[in-house]
Amino acid sequence: MAFDPSKLRVLSFDLDDTLWSGKHVILQAEKAMLDWMKVHTPKILDMYSVDQLRQQKMQFIKRNSILKNKLSQARQIFLFELFSEYNYSDAQEKSVACFNAFYLARQNVTLFSNVLSTLETLKKHYRLISITNGNADIELTGLGQYFELSYNAEDFENPKPHSDIFLAALNQVNIKPSECLHIGDHPNHDMLGAYQVGMSTCWLKDGSRAWDQPFKADIEITHISDLIPGLNINSG
Repeated sequence: MAFDPSKLRVLSFDLDDTLWSGKHVILQAEKAMLDWMKVHTPKILDMYSVDQLRQQKMQFIKRNSILKNKLSQARQIFLFELFSEYNYSDAQEKSVACFNAFYLARQNVTLFSNVLSTLETLKKHYRLISITNGNADIELTGLGQYFELSYNAEDFENPKPHSDIFLAALNQVNIKPSECLHIGDHPNHDMLGAYQVGMSTCWLKDGSRAWDQPFKADIEITHISDLIPGLNINSG
C-alpha cells in the first residue's frame, strides 16, 4: 500500500542522533561526571583513565545483563560499587551525587539546526510523541512543550526494536499503528521496530549506518526539516 501522509495523526520521534548528537551529549555528560570525581573521588581517577572507566562500566553491565537496558540504574550501581571498592564510606551518597552530575549534563542537548522551528510547524498539524532507548528526559531537555508523551525504554522490560514500547505509546495516544509515523536514525531499533507493529517509517539517513532491512522506509530524509516537504506541509 502506498504511503499516504494524509492518514497520519501522530508523529513519533527517536531522540538521540535524530534531534541531537547522542555521542556529543554522552561525552559531555561523562566529562561532567569526571569533573565531579576529580573533586570528590580523586583516587579513582589516579587509577583509571576515561577509557578504562568506560570499559569497566561495560564489563559491569556484561556481568549484570539484567541492567543492560536500564542505563541510569546501571551507571548508578556501577558507581556505587566502584566507590565502595575504593573504601569511600559514603559510597551510596557519592554514587547518587556523581550520577546526578552526569544525568543533568546528559540533558543539556545541542539540537541539530532548525529542529525547533520544524517541531513548531509539525505540532500545528500532528500530535507529537517520542520513543527513546536512551535516558534523555524530554522535560529537562527543554522540549517538553512539543511532545504530549515521551516513553523511555528504561521503563520497559525490552527496548526498541521490541514491540512493547511502540504498542504502549500507540495505546496511550489511542490511535491505530497506521496513523503514526516513527522518525529515527537506526534501521533496526527505529525502523524495524516501528514497521513490525504496523507504523509508517521515516529513516533519518545521516550516513552513520547502512540500510540493512528487507523493506523500504516510507520516507527517507537527511535532516528533520525535510519532514515538512516530505509530509506535504505548507510551512508558509
